Amino acid sequence: MAEGVWMRSTDTSRPPTPGLGRSLRRRTVRRLAGLLFPADRSPSTRIPPPVDRPLPTRVALPTRIPPRGGSPSVAAALLAAALLAAGCLLGACSGPAAPARPAAPASQARATPPPAGTEPAGTEPAGLAAGRHLVAQAVVPEITWFASPDTGAPQGRLANPNREGVPLVFAVEQRRAHWLLVQLPVRPNGSRGWLRAEDTRVTETPYDLQVDRSAHRLTVLREGAVIARLPVGIGAGGTPTPSGRFYLTELLRPADPNGPWGPYAFGLSGFSDVITRFNGADGIIGLHGTNRPDLVGTDASHGCIRLRNADIEKLAGILPVGTPVSIRG
Repeated sequence: MAEGVWMRSTDTSRPPTPGLGRSLRRRTVRRLAGLLFPADRSPSTRIPPPVDRPLPTRVALPTRIPPRGGSPSVAAALLAAALLAAGCLLGACSGPAAPARPAAPASQARATPPPAGTEPAGTEPAGLAAGRHLVAQAVVPEITWFASPDTGAPQGRLANPNREGVPLVFAVEQRRAHWLLVQLPVRPNGSRGWLRAEDTRVTETPYDLQVDRSAHRLTVLREGAVIARLPVGIGAGGTPTPSGRFYLTELLRPADPNGPWGPYAFGLSGFSDVITRFNGADGIIGLHGTNRPDLVGTDASHGCIRLRNADIEKLAGILPVGTPVSIRG
């Protein structure tokens, strides 16, 4: 497959057109700071990610969440919209702009039965189809994590939603009876902890993102099959894009689609290794569009991953939060 080319329209698994599911009603707008997106002080809107549509006969949800029945409005209620007040590390743009209308991209995740059994470390949970990955959505006001299941004192806590108004989502690495081993969106990069499964709602994503820094390339996989290879810009020498295993934590729509963020911006669970504070908040890595397409394919950012606007629009239309992102090279 040539770089920058999505699968042919005759392929039934090609990415759907972004913007599907726009029937979701608007959510309350709240402020969000700390992402390492371009330093634009104009507002941006946080939009619900792709909605999971469970198979009714397989759904086993915590009582705190009403049954889904495939209704997108329920998933929207799980995810409050927010304003992006401070930017990432890619420079500034100016001028006020009104928040864009929230939209919900296409559905690609599905519900999963409660965890059962134990899997060896470093393997996908048993019973999970090849190329699919588990995602845990917090359903309690506070998430507590532990160093190991059933033993020891709590290692830390996270408010849900967090102080910027972002609902908590985790990439699941293992499941063991009533526990989940997840990646944590905290410093240092690579942090992991065990959560009580009853505090989450578990779904699946068929997508996987792989960033090769040396090749300036993002490979998009669906159920293990490559559907696109896209050029990307990465961090410059003094502010490199960190390597490791991360996941998508949120999706935002900048107020100005022609600004340095482009039309969409994903937040990642990873942080800059060299910039610990930015615009008064932590240095979260982002994946977003750009108003400098000529710099895509180069080392030009402060750590974020830049895509051409047409490519980020397609990704925003298909990727659920919780989708894994590996960065290497």
